[in-house]
Amino acid sequence: MEVKDAAKPRLPPGFRFRPTDEELIIHYLRRRALASPLPPAVDIPDVRILAHDPSDLLPPGFSEQERYFFTCKEAKYVKGRRANRATGAGYWKATGKEKPVAVAIPAAARGGGQGQGQAVLVGMKRSLVFYRGKPPTGSKTDWVMHEYRLAGAGLAPCRRAAAQDGDADAAVSRPAEGWVLCRVFRKKKGSAAASAAASPGEDRSDGEEAGESESAGAGGPGFIDFFARADAAGRRRRAASPVVSSSCLTDASPERQQGREQETTSRGA
Repeated sequence: MEVKDAAKPRLPPGFRFRPTDEELIIHYLRRRALASPLPPAVDIPDVRILAHDPSDLLPPGFSEQERYFFTCKEAKYVKGRRANRATGAGYWKATGKEKPVAVAIPAAARGGGQGQGQAVLVGMKRSLVFYRGKPPTGSKTDWVMHEYRLAGAGLAPCRRAAAQDGDADAAVSRPAEGWVLCRVFRKKKGSAAASAAASPGEDRSDGEEAGESESAGAGGPGFIDFFARADAAGRRRRAASPVVSSSCLTDASPERQQGREQETTSRGA
């Protein structure tokens, strides 16, 4: 099953929808939870993620490399709070822990004068990877999903709106925190393959260098070690001139030679 594009106004050429985590939660997810309209040029459809394969959510040839969806979290069990992650062809597996998403509120906005702003929690972000097959023996794929949910100050307006309506049963059966915003994309393969191919070439053994030197002698491209050649030439020069001990050195100066001749003559007399 493929997700069809809704007939809505699109962004002008050259513009891309690249919101930050804070913008996704405050300007889009909270609006959806409050049933407020989104900007006309932003197309984030309501989709039941578990009913679709990732390739249907982002089919080949799609104009963007990622896509955003609104969906409601489904419980795995009727009386449980654990979320259901299973789809028809596999399941989404969470990686790591949830990360908080906070916004900095200036001190002037809080009535505290000038000073550093305070970080306020507005939501949580979780990363998931799609596996094909049944858990826990499914095969990992390149499909990744970032799931955003409201929390803290981001959820407070939704709860106040539900309390003002006075319909407690509706608030319990359809809580605002059930809405999540999903960012689905496919991880690129080139980055991991390039790093794996470059790492063996950086740490080569001596045998490989020797093989390159032999190939250079045979007329092929190779590496010439000039320092090794200079070291070998120095060793040959040192071997040609034997080292003489300091106790065997003679002084060949004319004064010393004349003195020795006079000493020999006096002894002969």
